[in-house]
Amino acid sequence: MNFFVSTADGAGCARVYERKNENGIILLDFEIEYEAAQIPSVATIDWKIPCIDMYSTWGANLGVGRLLCANWSKRTSRSRLASGAPFHSLISIDGTNRMTVAVSDAHTPIEIATGVCEETSEMDCKIRFFTEQINQISSYRATVYIDTREIPYEDALRAADRYLADECGYPSAYIPEVAKCPMYSCWYSFHQNIDVEAILEQCRLAKEMGMEAVIVDDGWQTDDSQRGYAYCGDWEVCEKKIPDMKAFVDRVHECGMKFILWYSVPFVGVHSKMYERFSDMFLNGTKEQAGKDWSVLDPRYPEVRKYLTDIYVQAKKDWGLDGFKLDFIDMFQIFPQTKTFDPRWDTLSLEDGVDRLLSNVTSALREIDPEILIEFRQSYFGPAIRKYGNMIRVRDCPNDSIANHIYASDMKFVMDRTPIHSDMLMWNYNDTMESAAHQVLCCLFTVPQISVLLDKLSADHQKMLHFWLAYWNENRDILLDGTYFADYPEHLYTLVKATLNDTTIAVAHANTVLKVDAPFDRIDFLNATGEETLIINATTSLGIKNYKIFDCMGNELESKSIDLTEGVHGFKVPKCGMLCLYE
Repeated sequence: MNFFVSTADGAGCARVYERKNENGIILLDFEIEYEAAQIPSVATIDWKIPCIDMYSTWGANLGVGRLLCANWSKRTSRSRLASGAPFHSLISIDGTNRMTVAVSDAHTPIEIATGVCEETSEMDCKIRFFTEQINQISSYRATVYIDTREIPYEDALRAADRYLADECGYPSAYIPEVAKCPMYSCWYSFHQNIDVEAILEQCRLAKEMGMEAVIVDDGWQTDDSQRGYAYCGDWEVCEKKIPDMKAFVDRVHECGMKFILWYSVPFVGVHSKMYERFSDMFLNGTKEQAGKDWSVLDPRYPEVRKYLTDIYVQAKKDWGLDGFKLDFIDMFQIFPQTKTFDPRWDTLSLEDGVDRLLSNVTSALREIDPEILIEFRQSYFGPAIRKYGNMIRVRDCPNDSIANHIYASDMKFVMDRTPIHSDMLMWNYNDTMESAAHQVLCCLFTVPQISVLLDKLSADHQKMLHFWLAYWNENRDILLDGTYFADYPEHLYTLVKATLNDTTIAVAHANTVLKVDAPFDRIDFLNATGEETLIINATTSLGIKNYKIFDCMGNELESKSIDLTEGVHGFKVPKCGMLCLYE
């Protein structure tokens, strides 16, 4: 490969050189030096590779777009501390890695982009550094990790993530045990209509079903129910809804549940007392400039960081909270109205400001309680931020089981040890049993968060949910810590599976065929398709196996044995049911 370096304004002495090139992995060191410290303009590394057996593009935050695209409309993976992750892959039609790129700097705003050059059928590759303003620098260094090994794309991504975690200083935060347990969320079930007694009843039912924490979401700080964030910023309890927050937390604890409270970190609403105090410290200006009833705080001001840190610390001390849902971190971003300089800042870099804020908050909270739970959400999930959050939730996708499945799978390969949580599961109370169960099966390899009114569920829906949560808790180590594979990413993961100690759990989403090429102790094959047949393709003779078939409520429908000779074996499995093969 030939690499070319340039800067937008021609300033600085920039170069790249290969520090390592062996066994299909290239480590490319990028350096730039300036005669005097300055805010850098965009710097770029360009290269091309032959577009041979390249079928799709993968990015940690690309969503459903997996096309290769032309080089005049590149597929782009954007990364900065507060959003995204610096990973990008090109994948063959059979799921083999063709090129995986990672950048050692997950803090600085960076873009990794690829697109087909139609004149030469080459893949035009580009990395752009400093895509948003950072501090003045006199020099900069980063390493580009390029993996061209012919290995499963999942293994290439995991290796890139391990490189950033082990070699580049981006380990995960400490993970409390509760962060890996099912939870009840109040958002879709209550929205802003917080009701203490009703939530306590949900907690009692949730605990019986195997959930270990409740997340009380937006609405506790206001009696307004029109959504939006016009009343955020003061973070004082609305006593009409919650007369005594400490007593509320204590009663949740009596149910055996942990208590996590929601905060929209950047937002200050026009109806808050703090709005005037911070009116000249907003990233998007005041209401007249932002066009909204709330504005976004600028964490480059030490006063802003201290205010937010003090809010959370006081809440922890006063109310005995077990965790914080710190929302909208990715809204710390540059707007057209954002100032280019203020002498009150202690850093020019917005990412540095976010980093200092999160460091202050988490350090202060962990000093009080090392087991504190901190939830972040897609798209703020990258290597530079996971040292602060110990629960990363899928982006909002209400009642959308497919989105939950896709977005969770996107993160599974690049999250180190941090547990991924589903977006809160909800469904229409009159929906079919199978459709409701589909919500659960589509996020089986994440920590499930449930957000339906449990006492409004029919007896069958309750039985279904109880069965699958019990199954999830029993198999948590495989589902969260097993080696995870997801077939056909370009088709949005048609079959996913995790294996640990000769046990495999697989979920068919569109592909009903599970290939088995080695002896096993147990295989659970779950049917999240619209078909009622699952197929085991044995590539070698596996001997006599027992099997059971269950429906979506856990009712056993069949129990037999079968000689798994080499070839295909079909089983009639109902929608959202399960085939269990075992010795």
